[in-house]
This record gives sequence, C-alpha cells and structure tokens, in this order.
Amino acid sequence: MEKIAILTDSASNIEENISEGIFVVPLYVNFDTESKKDLVEISPVELFERMDKENASTSAPSIDDFDEKIKFIKELGYTKILAIGVSQALSGSYNAMRIALEDGDMDYVLIDSKNITMTEGLLVMYAKSLVTKGLGIDEISKNVKGKIKDLRLFATVSDLKYMIRGGRLSAVEGLLGGTLRINPVLTIEEKGTIGNYKSVMGRKRAVNFIARETHKALAETDGYYLALAYGKDVQDIAEIKEKLGDLIKGADLYIESSVTAVLGCHSGPSTYVVSFLKL
Repeated sequence: MEKIAILTDSASNIEENISEGIFVVPLYVNFDTESKKDLVEISPVELFERMDKENASTSAPSIDDFDEKIKFIKELGYTKILAIGVSQALSGSYNAMRIALEDGDMDYVLIDSKNITMTEGLLVMYAKSLVTKGLGIDEISKNVKGKIKDLRLFATVSDLKYMIRGGRLSAVEGLLGGTLRINPVLTIEEKGTIGNYKSVMGRKRAVNFIARETHKALAETDGYYLALAYGKDVQDIAEIKEKLGDLIKGADLYIESSVTAVLGCHSGPSTYVVSFLKL
C-alpha cells in the first residue's frame, strides 16, 4: 500500500505538519552577516524590525536541504512523495527540489504549482485531502494538476518600495505608486509570474475591488478553499475580512496567517493577500 508524503517549500506559507504528512523545506532570508531559515529561524515580526535597518534578500533552499528532508521522509516509512513547488518562474526552489528528487531513491511526482504564498499552500491542502481519501499518487497528481487553473490570488501593497527593492516592480512603476497613491492589485498569471491585474487609487478602493472580484469568482461555486494573509499587522485584513465574511463562513477550508518572512521580504509590511481554490 502506498504511503504518500507531501513535500513543499516555505513559499507556500504552510508550516510543516509531520503528523499530517506535510513536509516543508524553508527558503532563506539573508542579512549582511547571517542567513536564517524561513518559518524556522525567523518570523515576519523580526524581519520587519530589521529590514529597514539592514539589507535583506532571499534565496532558495539548497539541493542538500531537500536531500535531508527526503531522507527524513523515507526514514518515517513513506513510500512515495507528492512534491508541490513554488512557481519556477519566481524562485530557484523548484529546480533544487527537482534535482534532489531525481537524485533520491524514492518514487515521486513533482508539480509546479505556478503559484506562491497561500495559493500554493491551498494546492498543498487540496492534495492532502486527496491523500486522506486514500487515492493513489497518479490519481492525486492528475487532480492536483487539474486544479491549478482554479487557483486565484489577489494581493495589494500600500508601500511599493519593497517590491522595487526585490526586483518585482520597476522604479518607474514604484514612482507612479508613490506619487499617485496607486495600489496595484497583483495576481499570478498563467505562466506563474506576478502580474498587475488592476491599478486602483488608494487602499480603500483596492479593498472594495478585491472583495467584488472574489465574490464574482466564487458566486457559482459549490465548494472552495479561501485564505487571507497579511504583512505586519493582522488589522490590515480587518476590512477585507469583513467584506468577505459570508465567503469565509461558506468555505470548505479557511486559513488566515501572516505571510512568511521570505514573502514579506519582497512585499513589505503593508501587504495583504486573498487566495482561493475552486473545488
């Protein structure tokens, strides 16, 4: 009988849960004098306290990091691995995971989520639900791959300087944002890259726009997973949470948390994210 482990990276915004068979390899947050493992050695609180005083960047896990996790999974008696990685268009983590799996001695299926943060995480949770139902790895992977098209992310930030610093927006776009108070509503495009879904004036309009788009997308959906993530302060999602209250109550799964330090390094403290998966 197959015993299937789910392997992912910390860009999924999912914490490791060994008892549930979910294993997470951290990305790194790098400062001038040290590197810290996301979710394990650094919190978003520490990141936001330091990033305006020190240079902060991120890097992918090493192949060895994935090797160690795969060996640990095998030691626990798992026979197969379903690996779900952050979009390879956004991080080198996917390729490090791929090489480690190819070099290992366990059967596996590797899936590019073509997503990041909670949308990647919701795909992991969907895969876990299929493992719990007792499906085989081939059927699970087919279903998971088929669900990528049903993922959606809306994110916005009030201060674009962190995205400019991380290379996610050009300096020209950042200047426009600072001058005209534009809040870009960002999404993940089909190829797994970050795109500007809509530019709106001011945070309140961004909240209203995201709430409308989310309601519209889920209006005819029988089942869905929903997740909200915030940067520095949970109060940053208070307004959007209120506007999505009916959808939160109706969700098959609802997750709420801060973004991880790795994600916060690129988005900054003023971000919030709405993610959902139509079942």
